This record gives sequence, structure tokens and C-alpha cells, in this order.
Amino acid sequence: MAEQNYDVIVPESASKWIGLVAGLLLPLFIGVVGAQIYGTISSQGGEQVYPLPEE
Repeated sequence: MAEQNYDVIVPESASKWIGLVAGLLLPLFIGVVGAQIYGTISSQGGEQVYPLPEE
């Protein structure tokens, strides 16, 4: 039988790191960016100021 030598391109622990990044860090990053964008959009004209009535 022929020898089957495979070159390891990606280490065995790569699946753990890919799962960590895709499962935890990427959604967290998207949430933080979304909160920043939503915060700047909602604060641009959301408040209205009315004058106090004179007594």
C-alpha cells in the first residue's frame, strides 16, 4: 500500500477558534456596531423642546 502522508495546512484546534469567533465574537461585534449606529440615528432629532407657558 502506498503511504498516505497529508500535509497539515490548518491546525487541529482551528475548529475551536473558528467556532469561538463565529459564535461569540462576531455577534457581539455586530451588536456593538448596531447599537452605535442606532444611537447616533435616534439622537439626531428625537427630542423636541417646547417653551414653558408664561404665568
